[in-house]
Amino acid sequence: MKPKLPEIVYKYRNWTNDFHKDVLLKRQVFLSPPSDFNDPFDCRVTKNHHLLDTPEKIDKYIDKGIKGNLEYLKSEGRDIEYEREHLRDRLKNLDLYQKEFEAIDIEFTDKYLGVLSLSGRWDSILMWSHYGDFHKGYCVGFDEEIIRTSGFFGKGGNVTYEEGLPKIDPLTAEDKIITSFYQTHFKAKEWEYEKEYRLTKLYFDKPNEEPNRIANLPENCIREVILGLNMEETHKQEINAFCKSKSIPIYKALKKQYEFKITRELIN
Repeated sequence: MKPKLPEIVYKYRNWTNDFHKDVLLKRQVFLSPPSDFNDPFDCRVTKNHHLLDTPEKIDKYIDKGIKGNLEYLKSEGRDIEYEREHLRDRLKNLDLYQKEFEAIDIEFTDKYLGVLSLSGRWDSILMWSHYGDFHKGYCVGFDEEIIRTSGFFGKGGNVTYEEGLPKIDPLTAEDKIITSFYQTHFKAKEWEYEKEYRLTKLYFDKPNEEPNRIANLPENCIREVILGLNMEETHKQEINAFCKSKSIPIYKALKKQYEFKITRELIN
């Protein structure tokens, strides 16, 4: 059973950063390439060619590769039998083959994949510290359904957290949706506190060019705004004035008495 999608998804931001301000003022978000992430394992889950551990599996993999690329090989005038034996020779060193495959996969992902990272929670002490300017920033709550169905993104959903790295068998990884899920929506258990929700997009026509990675979200997508515990008064006033003009509810984050928790109160 799939986990229920959150009704509101959150983005922690820094009000002193103009690009971060635009998340609220212009409803603009940036879809990052995986190379920007602070987790070196993020979006780096690839097919495991070491699972090709018998001659029969090797033969099946070669047949699958030739069949899947047959039209291309013919159009290029390639010798099919030579290509078959060349692939067989490369597979004699699975360590090297895996390393080369991962390098190509990572290059492709960084060039063409864009990821918008959000969260199903607004009350994380750590995320306020890491992404919300040490609790001096703010947090925007978006309507999950509105942004997911806006037509800008390819897919959206909750991130799954596990102790072990998934093993993707190159012989059975026919379902591209499942393989893509492992790559973009699967992270180590240590990150589970983030309750991350992601929206992704592939930029086949516009590879890694920063202006193309900015998405303008629908006007009615912002459900609420939360001000950080340590936000400066002038910043509160600026956000309050904007939200009032747009009839966006504003909350102020507060320390929960006698607990290591954050609560909030409605201020507008």
